[in-house]
Amino acid sequence: MEEQILEKIRGFGKDALGVRQGLPVKWKIYQASDHKVKGMFQVKAPYYAALYSEKHEEAYLQAGCLMEQLVLYLHTQGIGSCYQGGARLKKDEEEDMELIMILAFGYPAEPLERSRVAFKRAPLEKLVKVNAAPGKEQKKLLECARLAPSALNQQPWRFVVTENRIHLFIKRPGRAGYQRQLNRNLFHAGIVLAHMLIAGEEYWYDLSYRKVDSIMEKAIQNYLYAGSVFLER
Repeated sequence: MEEQILEKIRGFGKDALGVRQGLPVKWKIYQASDHKVKGMFQVKAPYYAALYSEKHEEAYLQAGCLMEQLVLYLHTQGIGSCYQGGARLKKDEEEDMELIMILAFGYPAEPLERSRVAFKRAPLEKLVKVNAAPGKEQKKLLECARLAPSALNQQPWRFVVTENRIHLFIKRPGRAGYQRQLNRNLFHAGIVLAHMLIAGEEYWYDLSYRKVDSIMEKAIQNYLYAGSVFLER
């Protein structure tokens, strides 16, 4: 793979859209020949990108947002990728930071793209609770969010639409492995936010993400509040 692309990945995040500015992260790239990556469900690939973060309550949300932008960038370069949720490193080299996710990537042996109709996604009617009729801008953002990937295509998120906001909720974890499930769902929420933020730039919308104190304790059935996207007018 071209060194310039590998350098782009190593520095990825400097100009990427984030939800938690100032939270330190670090990217590292490993080749398959390094024998650094292990895991039961590991995808064999020529390269792996590992994302580390300083520990923070929004570390997984931020990581999902950043890594999905990397996935989309790699796609524009004709490079395929796959999240490695169960993968780990044989030896962790960043003891002062938390390893959030590993991404396998490389030039694909099969076609990189498929038709939109081949995407198996829930309809917006199932994912969105409407408190106010969404405008055309919100509909575009929600459609981009709907197409976001998730582990086993579970789509563990729901949206509540108000006049100029899209509130994001994630599936409430079960009791067994609560923190692990919560981290995974927050990472997925970050992926969704990446799709909306990038779409906002493409459509020239002025978007911002933040948590609303008055909603922090609210929930919809079996879902927890993760944050809100504001459409500034």
